[in-house]
Amino acid sequence: MKAPPLAKNYKALTPEERFRLILAASGRGDEAEAARLVNAGGKITLSMPDHAPFAQAFNDLALLTFIELVDEAARYQAALAFNDDVRDTYEADEAEEESDDAAEEKDAAADEEDASQEPICFRTLDIALAAGYMLRTKANGWKLFCERLNVPPFLVWEIHPGFDRLQAVLAMAEKAAFVPEGFLRWLNRLRPKGEPELTVVPLSVEGVADETEKAFRWRVQWWGG
Repeated sequence: MKAPPLAKNYKALTPEERFRLILAASGRGDEAEAARLVNAGGKITLSMPDHAPFAQAFNDLALLTFIELVDEAARYQAALAFNDDVRDTYEADEAEEESDDAAEEKDAAADEEDASQEPICFRTLDIALAAGYMLRTKANGWKLFCERLNVPPFLVWEIHPGFDRLQAVLAMAEKAAFVPEGFLRWLNRLRPKGEPELTVVPLSVEGVADETEKAFRWRVQWWGG
């Protein structure tokens, strides 16, 4: 694609002006124009302490993890609120009748029953407990990663808006969420017919910590460490 006539004057732009135009070009999908603006700029030399790549990498991951946990916390709260609404919608005798009907159909292979046959208030509660498991596991995975580094897990989060609320929801998830075995049973009950039964929980504290460690080391290298 031919460069516009004004491209020859891009070097006369200030760094801030190029910055704004680069974002504008990227926003409209014109990556060629964004590249021309980037290449028209000069270079600056920076000096930083030798531990900086590790600090920058940790801060990057800490922020991304915080955002992810805030999102998981909102999903967990929404699931709990929805379950409350569903439970209040149905009369107690209707819920009890559905529960009795479902109980008559259960056999020794209760874990393999069709979860859709349960009363809806039970199913929405399971969804909330699963969301609590996801939140708690990801939070504990981050804490385990930090323990391996021997660093405080929440120190850099204390300045973020919403940290107190996140702590409150995490405390709730400690009391109302699936344990790993229950989460695995729930997944197996929901699996499509014919699919093999899961034998390992797909999301674990150790797995989250391991993946975070990989991302941390990659980010350290990105920062020049």
